[in-house]
Amino acid sequence: MGEENQVLVTEKTYEVNKSDFLTIQGFDQSKTWYNQTAGFMDTLRLIPRLLMICYGYIFWVSTQWFMAQPDPTNAQAAFISTIVGAGAAWFGLYVGSGHKPASSKK
Repeated sequence: MGEENQVLVTEKTYEVNKSDFLTIQGFDQSKTWYNQTAGFMDTLRLIPRLLMICYGYIFWVSTQWFMAQPDPTNAQAAFISTIVGAGAAWFGLYVGSGHKPASSKK
């Protein structure tokens, strides 16, 4: 006849406070200076903001360069189009990288 297969389903969801979990595991990291600094930088989102400032500068300089060209070639136009198009991706990543509030399931 047919073979029988047994499947064990073990998927369960638990809500655990992160600080309690780290303490239980022996990783109480909140007291070190570098973790406090990293948390502060993450709260202010310094790295994404710095990257957006760098992109803005690159965009400005390259646009000024392109507009100063007397007769731009197709390759130069494609280069500028790539830089401008990358701005949409950078901005999307910047906006999407914010803090996601935890959904309250009770």
